[in-house]
This record gives sequence, C-alpha cells and structure tokens, in this order.
Amino acid sequence: MTEHGAPADCESRAVSTAIAIRLAGVADAAAISALISRLTREYVLPDQPEPAAETLRAWMAPDAVAARIAAGHRHHLAEIGSALAGVVATRDNAHMHLLFVDTPFQRRGLARTLWQSALAACVEAARPERITVNASAFAVPMYLRLGFEVVQPERSENDIVSTPMVFRVSGRGTG
Repeated sequence: MTEHGAPADCESRAVSTAIAIRLAGVADAAAISALISRLTREYVLPDQPEPAAETLRAWMAPDAVAARIAAGHRHHLAEIGSALAGVVATRDNAHMHLLFVDTPFQRRGLARTLWQSALAACVEAARPERITVNASAFAVPMYLRLGFEVVQPERSENDIVSTPMVFRVSGRGTG
C-alpha cells in the first residue's frame, strides 16, 4: 500500500473493542496475505487495469509477504479479539507499502492507530524527514486525512496505477 494503495479509513469514531497492536512475524504471512488479497479485490482492483491483477496477486502471495517480513519490512498488526483487523507495513523507515483495515473495522480510527504505530517505529528507528506511499484511488482520501500530501499526479508503474504521496515528518509529533 501500498505500493498499491490501501483500503482503510481513519474517521474519528474510536474503535470500541480492545485493540492489540503487535509486530508481525513470518508465521503471520498467510493471514496477512488472505486479508490484503480479499480487500484488494474489493477496493483496489476495480480502479486498476487488467494486467495489475496478476502483479498484485504475486506481490500479496503468502511467500512474498513472508519474504518481505524476513527482509526486515516492519508489519504492525491490529487484532480485535481473535480477528486480524488490519495491517500496516513499512520498509527502510521511509516508505509505507500497505495499510489495510478489514471492512467490519473501517471508519473507527483503526487506520489512524496503525499509521501512528508505524510512524512512531520509523521515527524511533531512523528519524526520517518524510514517509512515502503510492496510494490507490480508493485510498487517496484516507491518506489525505492522515496528513499525507499528493506529490505527483496519478501514474502507472509496473501495471499498477497509484498516486505518489508523502507525509512530512519534520515538525510533527508522531501522535
């Protein structure tokens, strides 16, 4: 989220059930893959050209997710009860490549909670000046509400249509 956008929302309604945020391990790859694959079909693919589907399927496969986790891409998971409610992932403390919140948990502030966890970890590890994301058309409004700015018009790269956005960390708190 993505390299590809992210279906999630950050409205001000608080999540009413206890949320546990934790770092993912390689063992979580299958669950992450299942969640992001389902949500991508629903929210991202409708705005993508046909060749994007195969590219995204390969990127979201469990072994690809596991390889990114093993390579040090930080994935924070949000769990509500036993349900995986959302995931955010960053690489190099400077790029968010996915942010997804499962449909029943959207519009409760969970995307903002996940983003704040990822942002705090990036700032603690590296103090980046900015964090980038390539947002799907569906996700652009959510990222704007999180404080990201559009830095280039929508573009197509590797068959994926996205809008490059940036969050300027300098001068901001992480909360």
